[in-house]
Amino acid sequence: MKFRHLEYFVAAAEELNFTHAADRLHVSQPPFSKQIHDLEGELGINLFERRRKGVALTPAGKSFLIDARRILEDCDDSVKKAQRISRGEVGELAIGYMSALTHDFLGKALEVWRLTSPGIVVDCIEMDSVAQERALLEGRISVGILVPSERPILELLHVRFLIKYPVRLALPKSHPHADKQEISLSLLKEEPFIGLNRMYPNYGDWLMKVCRRVGFKPRIVKEADGAASALAFVGAGFGVALVSEPLQKIPARNVLFRDLAREDSAWIPIGAAWKPDAVSAPVVSRFVEILAQICAGGN
Repeated sequence: MKFRHLEYFVAAAEELNFTHAADRLHVSQPPFSKQIHDLEGELGINLFERRRKGVALTPAGKSFLIDARRILEDCDDSVKKAQRISRGEVGELAIGYMSALTHDFLGKALEVWRLTSPGIVVDCIEMDSVAQERALLEGRISVGILVPSERPILELLHVRFLIKYPVRLALPKSHPHADKQEISLSLLKEEPFIGLNRMYPNYGDWLMKVCRRVGFKPRIVKEADGAASALAFVGAGFGVALVSEPLQKIPARNVLFRDLAREDSAWIPIGAAWKPDAVSAPVVSRFVEILAQICAGGN
């Protein structure tokens, strides 16, 4: 049985006249009648009673009409659903994010998304950058908002850079340089540093590169699991830390934030990453575009 057979049958059943049904489908009457005859032959039953002024449905035809309409409607719904998925209008979106670095723009993006994509089920999962990369490769999240690493793993992911944040110095309020508004890195060569490897991939290598530009190797005394713990260590006097600008919005006791001297300025990049062969590619592409527009000041 072909899909066309069902369309012809439903038209004939609703018009109860083969000529009118053929006109409705923009086909000539003889081929139309043959399709109905072929369908009845395939089913081995009469669907219509032929009469001089038209046709009438047999009891079997009336029953078959109910199912034929349902099949055509289901098929039409399936086509429309597939088209909406292709346009990124329905589906699921699992977002990995780093709360301390995304609160400036993620909330805005989700608000736009809710209004423009109500058919998408959204889930947000907080995790560090390395965990996001792993989750992307394993298919547990659709898109990650992270600090991109320089490791080979990124060859397996697409990354679109969204924004870069200036690096600031976090230091205890009791620090000897606390009265300065700008601090040169060279003044910190004897200072203990707090590491942030869990938050920033390759943070140790990055910190080493930044400090070596001014002639010293940083002494990392503690590795923090996250931004809050890093700032807690700073406030307790264990050391200083170089952090991205959004982290200064985290409540932290006894911590001051100061700019680096202009010649020592550095930046932390934030990007959106996703797996190229993701099934949800249309959805991901639309969400990443919203993120990019907001980060660029488009919203």
